Amino acid sequence: MISYFKNLKRSDYILFLVIFVISIIMIRSLDLLYIETQVYKSEIEKREIKSDIIQATRGTIVDRNGSILAESMLTDTLGVKSTKIFFEENTEESLKKLCIILNKKYSHFVRDLKNKEKKKFIYIGRHLLPSTVKKISELNLKGIGYEKEFLRFYPEGESTGNLIGNTNKEHIGKIGYEASFEKHLKEQNGEKIVRKDRNGKIVDHISLIIAPKDGDELKLTIDKRLQYVAYREIKKQAELVNAKSGSVVILDTTNGDILALASYPSFDPNDKNSYTTEKERNRAIMDSIEPASTIKPFLIAAALHSGKLDLKDMFDTNPGYKKFGRKKYKDTKNNGIVNYEDVLIKSSNIGSILISQEFDKEIYHDLLEYVGFGEKININFPSESGGKLDHHSYWHATDEISHSIGYALKVSPLQLAKAYSIIANEGIVINPRIIKKQSIRKDKKQKYEKSFSKVKYVLEKVVEEGSGKRASVKGYSVGGKTGTAEKYMGGKQKKYNKKEHTSLFAGIIPIIEPKLVIVVVIDEPKTKPNEFFGGHISAPVFRKVAADSLRILNISPDKKMDYQKQVSTMFENLDNYTLKTPEVPYVF
Repeated sequence: MISYFKNLKRSDYILFLVIFVISIIMIRSLDLLYIETQVYKSEIEKREIKSDIIQATRGTIVDRNGSILAESMLTDTLGVKSTKIFFEENTEESLKKLCIILNKKYSHFVRDLKNKEKKKFIYIGRHLLPSTVKKISELNLKGIGYEKEFLRFYPEGESTGNLIGNTNKEHIGKIGYEASFEKHLKEQNGEKIVRKDRNGKIVDHISLIIAPKDGDELKLTIDKRLQYVAYREIKKQAELVNAKSGSVVILDTTNGDILALASYPSFDPNDKNSYTTEKERNRAIMDSIEPASTIKPFLIAAALHSGKLDLKDMFDTNPGYKKFGRKKYKDTKNNGIVNYEDVLIKSSNIGSILISQEFDKEIYHDLLEYVGFGEKININFPSESGGKLDHHSYWHATDEISHSIGYALKVSPLQLAKAYSIIANEGIVINPRIIKKQSIRKDKKQKYEKSFSKVKYVLEKVVEEGSGKRASVKGYSVGGKTGTAEKYMGGKQKKYNKKEHTSLFAGIIPIIEPKLVIVVVIDEPKTKPNEFFGGHISAPVFRKVAADSLRILNISPDKKMDYQKQVSTMFENLDNYTLKTPEVPYVF
């Protein structure tokens, strides 16, 4: 063996060495290619392959016609990715320009960023408009980036603000129907595995882990056109008379659909600066008020149902005031001898009290309970008021008197609208609904049919002859009742304030074949003496809201014109006669 190595030439040694080195290199190359490459690949993938959220969209809220009341829009949100790069590679001048675009004070902006410099992404501008993003892009800033974020948008603004509500920064409903239907509207984000480049940009979609699920649509019975009209008119009147607040309810008497729930003051959900806790309250649903004289039709209906009241029965209200127990009650004027129709037409408190003493209080209580006073309507709205109606066994003598003129009980404007819809339907109860997919809740029973039929007839006279004249609408039969409540002071005083009032009007239109019930409530109007009454303050709002609503809904006039009178008027002066299109179409 030794001799063998001795016999090897030098060139053979070199060849052997070369082969050995090549073998080592090949072994190492194989190691790098098949083993360490997998290790490096695994490390790279840890940096490049990420879990990414798939944004789902919150459900939209729409009105009865599919018009959008609330929707989510994908917007750009600006943030600082590196404060070091942001401050070192951008000029002070460009940063000041950025502050002007974002409406921020430069010194505060810099201070806030430095306080948060440890964060990976510092938000400096959320939900930016495309025009704003364009302006910022022109600055060519370093160290910034954008994230996509949903913004909740409310096209109808303040007219639906305290009804639809709004969401917080996390896109969760805070108030209104945004809050009460959170589970229904809530989206469920998905998740996927993606590959990103070193700048964080997605370059490949690898696999889906969880599919996103958008929130469900919420369709309301509200008609955005009527909601706008109702809010416009209640706001205008409340500001005119310097009132504390006001509300309007519009109810479809044929199916119970709530067409409008307007409440003033309100806020614009698109403008966080317009929001206050006072403005978030939808008073049409949440407020409880004493109904005052708007209760009188129900008193008369109960008395008629008892069999103790007839049109021939007369009541002496002279001399315009009377003492019952220890308290003196009065009318606005001396109405003399009246029957039950006069009591409604002239809104006589004394007449109402005298009628209440003619029949059993249990009958009256049962009727009030039948029309829904004292219980929530349950339209799935946060803090909906159920009003107040004590059982008749708790009524003392003074309570009986108070209930007859609309005190000692409380109702929400929506409850009052429901009650008047029962008069409109002559005893048939159709429970109001605001969620379109809910079935129409119509009670099979029909009570007090004859009584409500008679009352409905008298309500038309209230508008034609009595305290509700300002509620009349040309071409349409209208029935309704005014109400003016002194406000209870509460506290230690426990008495009513004669200087503060709630003015009401509840009406049915058309009265012959009812389509709508409209309730108007204005709280604490500050007007001239004796002009705070419901007939002065709320009835005109009813007229304007009703007129526009009928036109929008294409409900034809139902009052037939006196043809002969019209013809004689037209031809009184043939020389000056010019044919004109009538203001209200004739209906024969």
